[in-house]
Amino acid sequence: MWYRKQEIIKMDKQIERAGDDNKNNIGVLYGIGVGPGDPELMTLKAINTIKACDIIAIPAVSKEECYAYGIVPSFCAAAARLGTSLGEMMDEIHIIPASYDVRATVGYDGTCVYMKSGKKLAELIEVLRTGDAIRKKKMTVYGVTNCGMESERVYRGLDELTEAKGYLTIVIVKYS
Repeated sequence: MWYRKQEIIKMDKQIERAGDDNKNNIGVLYGIGVGPGDPELMTLKAINTIKACDIIAIPAVSKEECYAYGIVPSFCAAAARLGTSLGEMMDEIHIIPASYDVRATVGYDGTCVYMKSGKKLAELIEVLRTGDAIRKKKMTVYGVTNCGMESERVYRGLDELTEAKGYLTIVIVKYS
């Protein structure tokens, strides 16, 4: 059974009001990852756990509006779509969430993967342009917006990346 966010909040308040009557009626909350983005690659354990749940909560008003319900691909799927590896042998790989200060990543070596960078994309591009001059290292930049979805777009290089739009933009920067 699927519940909208408002319904879950309402149920949570009802449970709170019930107080001590429900203190021995403890449930279990499962956080289930969707794998690299392809529904066929979800683990059997994830699928069986979802099937066994009485309630499935999603972070949206409806499942039609929920990116997670549509199985949003990960940075691994983006790298596969680009036909590039994330790293080789002893290369460092840094996974950087959009909330992180991208200026602090200028000194990183190896590969930097900037997740959900859409809102900070202009700042990230500026940091990459100025940071490259400071670092004096070769930099290869890739980007994928909405990987695995009908609206997917692929970008190669900073100039193409300036065209990217959307919250679900993954940027992969490889330094050598």
